[in-house]
Amino acid sequence: MDIWQILMTPFSWLLKLFCDVFNSYGIALFLFTIVIKVVLFPLNLKGKKGMIKMNVINGQLQEIQKRCGNDKEKYNLEVQKFYTENNVSPMSGCGWQMIPLIILYPLYAIIRRPLKYMMWLTEDAVKAVATAVGWTDFTIGGSNELILASMLNTSNLEAAKTAVGASAAAGVFIINFDFFGIDLSQVPQLMFWKDGISWESFGLFLLPVISALLSVVTMLVTQKTNVMNKDQQAPKMNISLILMGPLMSLWIGFALPAGMCIYWIANSILGMVQEIICGKLLRKDYEAAQIEMAEQAAKAKEAEKERRRIAAEKKAAAIAAGKDPKKAHQKKKQQEPGVDKSASREGLRAYARGRAYDPNRYPVTPYWDPNGPAKAEKEEPKPLTEEEKQIVAESNPELAAQAEAAEKGKAAQEFVAAESEMTVQARLEDEGDYEEAYAEDENNEES
Repeated sequence: MDIWQILMTPFSWLLKLFCDVFNSYGIALFLFTIVIKVVLFPLNLKGKKGMIKMNVINGQLQEIQKRCGNDKEKYNLEVQKFYTENNVSPMSGCGWQMIPLIILYPLYAIIRRPLKYMMWLTEDAVKAVATAVGWTDFTIGGSNELILASMLNTSNLEAAKTAVGASAAAGVFIINFDFFGIDLSQVPQLMFWKDGISWESFGLFLLPVISALLSVVTMLVTQKTNVMNKDQQAPKMNISLILMGPLMSLWIGFALPAGMCIYWIANSILGMVQEIICGKLLRKDYEAAQIEMAEQAAKAKEAEKERRRIAAEKKAAAIAAGKDPKKAHQKKKQQEPGVDKSASREGLRAYARGRAYDPNRYPVTPYWDPNGPAKAEKEEPKPLTEEEKQIVAESNPELAAQAEAAEKGKAAQEFVAAESEMTVQARLEDEGDYEEAYAEDENNEES
């Protein structure tokens, strides 16, 4: 007995109990699916709770994306900071929903291998049963055990029990795969009319189709129940994600025995019921999360307003400082050092190097690699926008007045420089005309 067989023992007993009580494999699968859904319901509810918070904060994440633009690194940092401040985990919803999927995957083995998980037979015993019922080339794999279980009947049951031995004979029993005239051990055929049209062949064909349609309906119900607020818009779903579930149901339905289709149909129906129940139970949680996120959004708005105020004041201060005559003079003095007379001293001789000695006369130019990165150019502060002017005027009127005066002074200097350039250009044009006229007079005199 392997580890999976030990873990799935309760579910195996449950499916066998339903088969014994109702003598119908189809009804047993329906009841088995109900029990599985009930067992996994707390995990699904936990996953839905995690997704509620993620759905509410989507609007704030979109605001962060608008603010960061195409800067992905800044966006990732802002989103991580937002998650930390709001105690939100992006995997809070997906993580809990992955657990039921991990549990459901091994459960398929119970349906696919009834002789191992429901009759407790080893692989050698299963092969012995196959030989006893006349399946000589039997191999363990796929859904062969399900088909082998359907071959057990009253005429070969004793031979099968004898083949497995006295210790395991008590666990071998006949499974009734008939479900409303459909043999659930048979594999549905796409061309059901090939061997003649009958209710069994047509019913087998309908099971995968019904399973696929119910997958679509379940997905739509899930999407509808996730939107628990009238103001919240339903998220747009990719067409490939919508078609993935139905296509998978069709593939499984036409590749495996019909018993798997019954399980899928029951799972879809109960899934819709579960979504509706979760929607009603989690409405209060949704409202509480919405109130919490609204408060966080207000705090984030105030923080953004404060950030803009600080940035605008820094920009205004830079503009005002750049046009202050005293600061400009000090800056020029620092950038262009004059003659240091004390540098000409040599011991007791005050002017040994000469009175006009200037140690910075031949400054050393730092090396710059022409093939390396470009030199960083010093950019002057850009003019304040109307929004920034309004912000600075409200928070610091004096600084706003200084920045406005500096901008006006800069505009006046640019105007004077432009006028001077136009005057020089006009003078050059006049001198050119004079030279041409003078050259014409000389030519006339020579002629």
